Formats: sequence, structure tokens, C-alpha cells
Amino acid sequence: MAELKEVFEMVTKQTEPDQDSWKQQEQRQRRTTRNRRVGAIVLVAAMIAAVVLVVVISRPKQENGVAGHPSASPFATTPPIGAQIIGLDGTPIQQVGGFFGDSSVTLSPDGTTIAYVTPTGQVRVAGVDGNNEKALTGTGNVNLGDAMNHVSWSPDGSQLAYAWDGEIYLMNADGSNKQRLTHTAAGNGSYYPVFSPDGSTIAYWSGASTGEDGGPPNAEIYTIPVTGGAPTRLTHDRSRNIEPGWSPDGSQIAFKHGERLGVIRADGSGQHDVAAGAVNHGPWAPAWSPDGSMIAFLVYDGSERAVDGGPLMQVRVLTLATGEVTRLHVRVETDWNGPQWTTDTTLLVNRYD
Repeated sequence: MAELKEVFEMVTKQTEPDQDSWKQQEQRQRRTTRNRRVGAIVLVAAMIAAVVLVVVISRPKQENGVAGHPSASPFATTPPIGAQIIGLDGTPIQQVGGFFGDSSVTLSPDGTTIAYVTPTGQVRVAGVDGNNEKALTGTGNVNLGDAMNHVSWSPDGSQLAYAWDGEIYLMNADGSNKQRLTHTAAGNGSYYPVFSPDGSTIAYWSGASTGEDGGPPNAEIYTIPVTGGAPTRLTHDRSRNIEPGWSPDGSQIAFKHGERLGVIRADGSGQHDVAAGAVNHGPWAPAWSPDGSMIAFLVYDGSERAVDGGPLMQVRVLTLATGEVTRLHVRVETDWNGPQWTTDTTLLVNRYD
């Protein structure tokens, strides 16, 4: 029995845990775990910082309040230059894709997408860098005459208004849910639609579908609700009234009134001409500045042509308070390329030179 007891004590001593060793091992494990956690936190923080850096580097710049534009340089310099954001002195600020042979180049409200009309009358969209083009309509549009085709974004960017075969249509910005708004009498057509600032109404001009330069003699300005219904005729003077442009508060519409710049209230009252003595050979495609103080438009004096024979038109800006008209020394080809304000001090133009 003594030998058995001796063996039992020996085994017990050999297998009994060493309390001091256990404590030391526990402390080592805690340090190791803590170090691993710190290392993991540092690694995650480094990964997040790297992702943020990549996003910042690759993110398109936002300049002059217009988001999503590519870098301001390099600028195209050989005509045709293509779509550019320019300052009111004509200085290029941002190159926006190409769109050389296209017309009605129009920036979406969020600054990410261009809608435009191809030379065959097809409505398309693309990113501001000219990539990711998408056709929203088919081919076969017969609106190939002067001042007819136009595409306009709704203020929230969800819809586009456009002219097609002598009628005004609406569609979603992805090309779905096309709806015909106008039902024009035979021999006439409805053209050049423009959304009102509140998105409730479309202004357009309607007249003979002859494609006559400057608009037919019976061209008048109309409005129609985006929900459809009967149109409202605003002008009644048979003076080739075409190419409407809304004031930013929606209370007035500017338009080409023969060879003058006409303005009329949205209810059809108060028609008058502005800067009648300072605007010659135009004004085509008038567009009101966001603050309501200026109107940009095009003029053509008959002396300048592009290499393909198209008329070269000068971009000018009227300051309403003073009547002063400023020439920007920027030219576009045809009045299908009217200016679009992007801020109170910048314009989008499909620039020829």
C-alpha cells in the first residue's frame, strides 16, 4: 500500500497544473489577442483610407455648380470643338464629350447626362464624357427643317420632351412610356418643346410643316399641360414666332419674334419686344439665365459658314436691366445648337470654334 500511495502522489504532482505557469500563459494569450485586435484595426483603417483616396482621385470634378463633368482640360481647339461649358467671356471651362454633328445638346438637371438629337432626328442620351450612348427613339423622324427638333429635360430629370414627325411627345428619361401630347392639324406641325420650370407645362411653336428658314409665316407660340389636353395659343400676330424659352420663375416666355426678341407672359398677355435696337439677325434659340437677369441667344448675319456649308451663328447675351448685348466670340453651327445655362455665369454650347 505504501508503494501505491507513492505512485499516486507522484502522478498527482506530475499532472497538477502549475498555477504560476497558467497565469503567465493567460497573460501571454491576452497580449497576443490584444495585439491581433490592434493590428486588425490598423489594417482596416488603412484599407478604408486607400478606398477613400481612390474615390477622391477617380471622382469627376464639380465645377461651377455642374456635377459630373470630366476634367476641364485638355480643351478641343480644332473646329468643330464640340460641347463645352464656357464663361460669359467665351472662355472654356469644361470639355463635355463630343457631340460634334448632333444638335439640341442639353445637360440633365443633375449634371450627369446629355440628351441630344442626331442628324437623322433620333433622340439619344450619353454621359457627359460622351460614353454610354443610348438611343431613346428610333430613326425616321421627318422633322429635318429649321427650328423643329429639340429635346428638353423635365426639372426633376425624370422625363424628356421632344418633337417627332410634327408632334410633341413625352417619355421617361430611359426612353420608356412614350406619350403623344399634341394632335396638330394636317399641313401643320408642332415643334421645339421646352419644359416649364415647375414641370407642369410644355411650351412649343406650331405652324406649317414646310421647314422654311426662320419658321413659317403662321408660326405661333403655344403651351400644353404635360398631362395632355387642349393647347393654349399665346401669340396671334403671324410674325414667325418660334423657339420658346421660359423665364426661371415660369411667368414669361422669350421667343424669336421675327427678327426681334419677343417676351410674353405665360397666360398670353403683355407681349413686347426687348432690346429691339440691339438685336440684329436673330435672335435664335433664346434661353433665360437662372437668376432671370439675362437672356442668351444666337444671331446669324449671313456671312459665316462652316466647312460643310452650315450657318455659323454667334452666341450673345442680353442683360435685361441695361439692354446691353455682349458677344461671346463663340460660334455654333445652326440654331439647333442654342445655348443652355448651367449656372448664372456659365453656358453649355455645342461649339464650332
